Amino acid sequence: MKHILSLGIFLIVAFASLLPTAKAGEKVLYFTHEPGRWHKYTPQLAMFRDVAKKAGWELTVMTGEHEPQIKKLHTPDYGKDFDAIVYNFCFAKSRDLDAAANLMKQTREHGVPALLIHCSMHSWWPTYKSGRSDVLGPEYRGKAKADPGLVESWREKHGKKPFPIWGDFTGVASTAHGPRKPIKMTKVASHPAVKRFPKEFTTGSTELYNNVYKVEGVVPLIEGTQGNAKAVVLWSCPQGKSQVMGLTVGHGVDDWKSEPYKNLLTDSVNYLIANPKP
Repeated sequence: MKHILSLGIFLIVAFASLLPTAKAGEKVLYFTHEPGRWHKYTPQLAMFRDVAKKAGWELTVMTGEHEPQIKKLHTPDYGKDFDAIVYNFCFAKSRDLDAAANLMKQTREHGVPALLIHCSMHSWWPTYKSGRSDVLGPEYRGKAKADPGLVESWREKHGKKPFPIWGDFTGVASTAHGPRKPIKMTKVASHPAVKRFPKEFTTGSTELYNNVYKVEGVVPLIEGTQGNAKAVVLWSCPQGKSQVMGLTVGHGVDDWKSEPYKNLLTDSVNYLIANPKP
């Protein structure tokens, strides 16, 4: 009997060792800007530091004022030494395509997975929100509508190098949000990133981001309902050599204070660390 029990324990431990898990001390980069005009990024940073400490990550923070932070994204290979990057910013009107392209490069080419939080989705709008889809060329099959002048200036500078379409990188493109009212969040998939999230959870007053289009490969994990509006609010999406996750809930500190939200941050980052490849 003892031999059978010992064998069973051995098999359980051996199987568990094969499962991908994040290890304590993994390096995480948190990129934000302060103080934030529409978002309270300073208290959110403090709360993320607490999440990182409890998760056992080795956290590096890149922060500063809005425009200088965009310039920092020009830094070559800034993400290569990290196991995951968390972006929490709002660069909605930015036309700095070199910054956007270099950010995408960290994930698509260097293989560093990324978690995008809330207004990070509402960034570089001129690359996909308004304009025309035909200016992106006959090889483009997506639904982005880019500013023609911006596309022209990019091609003058970079030739045939792919135009950095932010909505295609986030996986689920968003261009607007609803009122600040509670959102009913419903888990729609079995996934390590939502393993501790309840089947249903209702937030305090926050914003529901719309879903204008989704790229191929998007896996919805949580859907949100606010009145008659419904949208995916957490998803994963392959991007080149790695993948991104998008989490649109997280406007105010009330979201960040809730245990289900903090668990989502922890479990999403741990999933990305353990699964950097798409």
